Amino acid sequence: MPNLASPPAEIWRLYRNRATGENRIKELKYDYALDKINQQSFDATETTLNFIMIAFNLMSLFKQVV
Repeated sequence: MPNLASPPAEIWRLYRNRATGENRIKELKYDYALDKINQQSFDATETTLNFIMIAFNLMSLFKQVV
Protein backbone atom coordinates (compact mmCIF):
# COMPACT_ATOMS: atom_id res chain seq x y z
CA MET A 1 0.00 0.00 0.00
CA PRO A 2 1.55 3.34 -0.97
CA ASN A 3 1.95 6.13 1.51
CA LEU A 4 -0.82 8.70 1.53
CA ALA A 5 0.20 12.25 0.70
CA SER A 6 -2.47 13.73 2.98
CA PRO A 7 -1.79 15.52 6.25
CA PRO A 8 -1.65 13.23 9.31
CA ALA A 9 -4.93 14.55 10.76
CA GLU A 10 -6.79 13.68 7.56
CA ILE A 11 -5.30 10.19 7.47
CA TRP A 12 -6.31 9.69 11.11
CA ARG A 13 -9.90 10.73 10.32
CA LEU A 14 -9.93 8.30 7.39
CA TYR A 15 -8.82 5.29 9.44
CA ARG A 16 -10.37 5.94 12.87
CA ASN A 17 -13.77 4.54 11.83
CA ARG A 18 -12.11 1.30 10.73
CA ALA A 19 -10.46 0.81 14.12
CA THR A 20 -13.66 -0.22 15.87
CA GLY A 21 -14.77 -2.55 13.08
CA GLU A 22 -12.45 -5.37 14.12
CA ASN A 23 -13.54 -5.04 17.75
CA ARG A 24 -17.21 -5.30 16.74
CA ILE A 25 -16.50 -8.41 14.67
CA LYS A 26 -14.67 -10.00 17.64
CA GLU A 27 -17.54 -9.12 19.97
CA LEU A 28 -20.10 -10.65 17.60
CA LYS A 29 -17.96 -13.74 17.18
CA TYR A 30 -17.15 -14.40 20.83
CA ASP A 31 -20.09 -12.88 22.74
CA TYR A 32 -22.89 -13.65 20.29
CA ALA A 33 -21.49 -16.87 18.70
CA LEU A 34 -21.70 -15.38 15.22
CA ASP A 35 -19.27 -17.96 13.86
CA LYS A 36 -21.57 -20.84 14.88
CA ILE A 37 -24.84 -19.86 13.18
CA ASN A 38 -24.61 -22.11 10.12
CA GLN A 39 -28.07 -23.63 9.71
CA GLN A 40 -29.35 -26.14 7.16
CA SER A 41 -30.82 -23.50 4.86
CA PHE A 42 -29.88 -20.02 3.79
CA ASP A 43 -33.15 -18.55 5.10
CA ALA A 44 -32.61 -20.03 8.56
CA THR A 45 -29.05 -18.72 8.67
CA GLU A 46 -30.19 -15.28 7.55
CA THR A 47 -32.95 -15.21 10.18
CA THR A 48 -30.50 -16.23 12.90
CA LEU A 49 -28.06 -13.54 11.79
CA ASN A 50 -30.83 -10.92 11.86
CA PHE A 51 -31.81 -11.88 15.41
CA ILE A 52 -28.19 -11.74 16.54
CA MET A 53 -27.76 -8.31 14.97
CA ILE A 54 -30.95 -7.06 16.66
CA ALA A 55 -29.67 -8.34 20.00
CA PHE A 56 -26.28 -6.72 19.39
CA ASN A 57 -27.87 -3.39 18.48
CA LEU A 58 -30.19 -3.46 21.50
CA MET A 59 -27.28 -4.21 23.81
CA SER A 60 -25.23 -1.40 22.23
CA LEU A 61 -28.09 1.05 22.78
CA PHE A 62 -28.48 -0.18 26.36
CA LYS A 63 -24.76 0.35 27.02
CA GLN A 64 -24.99 3.90 25.67
CA VAL A 65 -27.98 4.73 27.87
CA VAL A 66 -26.53 3.18 31.00
